[in-house]
Amino acid sequence: MELHQLQCFIAVYEEGGFSRATTRLHITQPALSYQIKRLEEELGVSLFHRGPRGISLTEAGRVLLQNAKDVIESVKKARRAVETGSRGVVGEIRVGTVESVGIYLLPDVLAKFKEKYPLARATVMYGQAGEIMDALLSNQVDLAVVANPRLDRRLHFETIIEERISLVCGKPHPFFGRSSAKPHELQGVRFISLSPETPTGHLIRDHLARMGVSVDVVVTTPSVETVRRMVEVGLGVAFLPDMVANENLSRGGTPPNQLARIEVRPSLVRRIMLVTWKKFPFTQVNQSFLDELRLYGANWEVSVKASDRR
Repeated sequence: MELHQLQCFIAVYEEGGFSRATTRLHITQPALSYQIKRLEEELGVSLFHRGPRGISLTEAGRVLLQNAKDVIESVKKARRAVETGSRGVVGEIRVGTVESVGIYLLPDVLAKFKEKYPLARATVMYGQAGEIMDALLSNQVDLAVVANPRLDRRLHFETIIEERISLVCGKPHPFFGRSSAKPHELQGVRFISLSPETPTGHLIRDHLARMGVSVDVVVTTPSVETVRRMVEVGLGVAFLPDMVANENLSRGGTPPNQLARIEVRPSLVRRIMLVTWKKFPFTQVNQSFLDELRLYGANWEVSVKASDRR
């Protein structure tokens, strides 16, 4: 039994027939049929039912399928391990992300990634969440790290971080120095709004509506950095992701911190998600970056606790 025969067997099953499998494998149909015939003769069983409506797996074929996939995956892991040990992780990873993640999360991930794999390179595309998802679907990036992305059946979605979106105010605001506020106290306050076209801005708009609060929106912008700066100078309050406000928070009123986080119940949480293609194989550099991103997310200090989800 040869590895190439198993690859041919899996391709015929996944493509639903010999014709489409030949395109995937870049071989002729007689050559493919010969490989499957050799495999069946060696095993002494038929692997496919062949009929006018196409092919289907026999019971023996179903047993072989899972084991064949395990073998292929083991070979891939062995190859990656050998390549890593002999010459290190090399190649380029193309990452698409949004402003808040790109400024406050991704630099630390990339720094640790580069420290471990100095031969690897990273290219980062910034944009609105919808633009980044379109870039992934058109193969302009290898993966996306975005907040609450739109779902697509072709893609795999994995939550890396859950974080609160908290009310923040600057020193000039009457809320500064308070630890909490009731929803009704937000009625009519001057408010800096993230554009509702952004996923986080959409969450905030719906959250205010659920609380029955109508605010006085003085500025609307898609930029979290612009919102943060306008809150600092006292133009109004805002809901901001904790990763954006965390470094500027007042702790005991000591300068130079310019923002204070005000707890408002119920809490609002967003998900930072890794988005990848379901069926595209990852290169070694892509897999190494994914491992680093997951590790960073698991240890990220601003992740929400169970109590914050209520």
